[in-house]
Amino acid sequence: MSTQTRAARRRGEVGAGFLAVILGITSFHSSARAQPPPEAQPAPTGESPTIAAPAGDASAAPAPAAEAHAGAPAPQSAAGPAPASTAPPADKEPWKKPVSVAAWARVGGRLQNPGAREKMDRLLGDGELDLMVSGEINRFIGLQGAIVAQFGPTPTGGNITGSAAIRDVIVKFQFHDLLNVWLGRMIVPSDRSAFSGPWSMGPWNYPGFFEPYAPPIGPRQGPFGRNDGVTTWGKAAGGLFKYYVGAFNLHDSSVSPLYTARLNLSLLDPEPAYYQKATYLGEKSILALGVAGEVQKEGSVESLPPPATGEPAGIPRKDTYGEVNADLLFEKNLGAAGTLTLEGAFYKYFGDFERFDYSYFALASYLTPSNVGVGKLQPLVRLQQAKPKNADAYLLIDAQMGYIIEGHAARVALGYQRSDLSGAKGNALFLGVQLQK
Repeated sequence: MSTQTRAARRRGEVGAGFLAVILGITSFHSSARAQPPPEAQPAPTGESPTIAAPAGDASAAPAPAAEAHAGAPAPQSAAGPAPASTAPPADKEPWKKPVSVAAWARVGGRLQNPGAREKMDRLLGDGELDLMVSGEINRFIGLQGAIVAQFGPTPTGGNITGSAAIRDVIVKFQFHDLLNVWLGRMIVPSDRSAFSGPWSMGPWNYPGFFEPYAPPIGPRQGPFGRNDGVTTWGKAAGGLFKYYVGAFNLHDSSVSPLYTARLNLSLLDPEPAYYQKATYLGEKSILALGVAGEVQKEGSVESLPPPATGEPAGIPRKDTYGEVNADLLFEKNLGAAGTLTLEGAFYKYFGDFERFDYSYFALASYLTPSNVGVGKLQPLVRLQQAKPKNADAYLLIDAQMGYIIEGHAARVALGYQRSDLSGAKGNALFLGVQLQK
């Protein structure tokens, strides 16, 4: 082999060696870039969020703990990333969660003689249990239902068996924040007190109950503030503004429908839900004004005395019924100074055969900033008045001390009530316990 041939071969071997080194480095670099970076530790999931309870309704009930985590992505293990999933996050598909179930209970006692209201020598007890379900079928359709059972005195006495009835049966269509349609048996959107119910207000006694165990004086609604009908409602700016338009009494073909409308403006924190509370116990800053009205053709009906023996019953005269009202709620959490709540409402009634001309209430309460024992104290005073057309005014004053243990979910109320019904005076002590689960 010539010298030139051996030199050329050595140069080729050196070049091949350099090429092998370069290819090896390139291969190592590409392999290193292909390796995934160290996996970050998953953030702690924390506690289940507390779902605030609304006004007298199942959709506001706290979800069970298992449901609060339903559909939540499982934390990745240290062994490696979890398998990829094409399904969207569960919080974007709430209809895949189980049906929410809740139970609410109120038990109370009243020290008053119904036959002689100034005497507090008769102890009476009453209670209520509401069982509720709610859920979503898809992003546009939902359902809600509730059954209520009660026991206690009635205007004519009372019995031990109590009663049970359908409280809510609602089919919900959500087309847009500005357009929701609810069909079935539901709260009549008449005023803030109706949305709140006794469950989400400071006073133990619902407003308008001037006569114990008799229907309240106020806007027309139905049993438990419900009626059978349809409501169209919507919200803007996340709930700073809401409107409601409804038609009710659709179960009774012998009467004209009751038409309702309401506007609600929340100037501080929004109230996005269909329902509104009469107190948020310091969880929101509220300055809200609501106006509403009702009208029913031939809804104001003359009340006739019973006919004499053997005589036919008379035919009552009728007039158009109307009602307008306005309510205002201010609530501010002052931090270390506690929470102040001021509320008022005024109602005006129209119709030749309406018993009352107007009614109103005004309320003030204070919630302590810190616990006293296991709960916060909430002193409260409320003044109510109703003016009959042909008699002196009705007056009702409640002075109450509330004990707020777990918000609306666990509270106790102890109070005194003074009444003056056109000169017929009364005194009563009352005690109540409320639980929601």
